[in-house]
Amino acid sequence: MKGYTWKSRISILGSCLFFLTLWQVFSIIINNDIYLPRVEQVVNGTREIFSNKDFLKIVLSTFYRTSLCYTLAIILAMILGVLTFMYPFFRYLMIPINAFAKTIPTMVLVVLALVWFNKDKAPFVVGFAITLPILYEGIVSSLEGIDGKIIEMLNIYEVSLIDKIKNIYWPVMRFYFISIFVSTFSLAFKVVIAGEVHGQPKYGIGSAIQLEKVNFNTSGIFSWIVIIAIISLVFELINKFLKNSAYRWKNNEYRN
Repeated sequence: MKGYTWKSRISILGSCLFFLTLWQVFSIIINNDIYLPRVEQVVNGTREIFSNKDFLKIVLSTFYRTSLCYTLAIILAMILGVLTFMYPFFRYLMIPINAFAKTIPTMVLVVLALVWFNKDKAPFVVGFAITLPILYEGIVSSLEGIDGKIIEMLNIYEVSLIDKIKNIYWPVMRFYFISIFVSTFSLAFKVVIAGEVHGQPKYGIGSAIQLEKVNFNTSGIFSWIVIIAIISLVFELINKFLKNSAYRWKNNEYRN
């Protein structure tokens, strides 16, 4: 297994070097920085962005908007998910709202958010609207996976709603959140950036990308793409850790 792992890593490294070489060759052939900058230009641009005094403020502003919209989406998804599971009325109430939220294109939602809200709130609203339906449907599905005999027993013994949520619903929802946290947070992060590109708040990764576009600095755009890719890679590492922790926690629950 160890040898296979090292072989896979070497293969991935070789693939990356191949595509970087291909990129460099095409950039030399095109010989136009606006269309395709060279690899060293992107590397230098990434270094300049990291050394920018406002770099942390830009990245943290995007993280703040993402964290805020994601937290509110989780809270509302939990409330609506439990209500839907317990009362069929809420299921029918949420069907058209959920269908509309899932089918509307992201760019259209960005435009509407900019019409209804100011440029600072629009990215937050877009991230919230895109993330909520996914979390809501996941919570409802996880709650519906609870053994029917357990639900019947709770009803027979007239267990209070608080005890149901604390001892039955919350553990199920917690496992679901841990297993999908990074993937949904990463989606919200990218959607918020898309909202920032069009809304252009004072600080934000999307605003920085839009500024590079206005200045025809394609290497700067690629540099931000590299930074976003690095952040996404960190998300993936966190995702693996959380998933392993979640399955260990679930196995321990079953043993107990």
